[in-house]
Amino acid sequence: MTSMKKLVVNFRNAMGKSQTISFKDVDITKTPSQIKTLLTDFVGLNLFQKDGVRSYETLVSAKFVETIETPVFDVEQEALAAYKRR
Repeated sequence: MTSMKKLVVNFRNAMGKSQTISFKDVDITKTPSQIKTLLTDFVGLNLFQKDGVRSYETLVSAKFVETIETPVFDVEQEALAAYKRR
């Protein structure tokens, strides 16, 4: 079983439409205030546009999303293990 956390951030673009971006391998020790400051700075950089519309104009929300993977089976790994046992 493996666990992975990512930061999922919701923005509004310059047309008011919802935009989401995810960041992997984030520092989960940052406080909510520190995260909000960093994301506000990100918005201020104005890095992304599509057809002249700013993609990330207004910060709306952010949350940590944890994914837990529990392997059920892996046919390739089973075949490799059987091959090695020969």
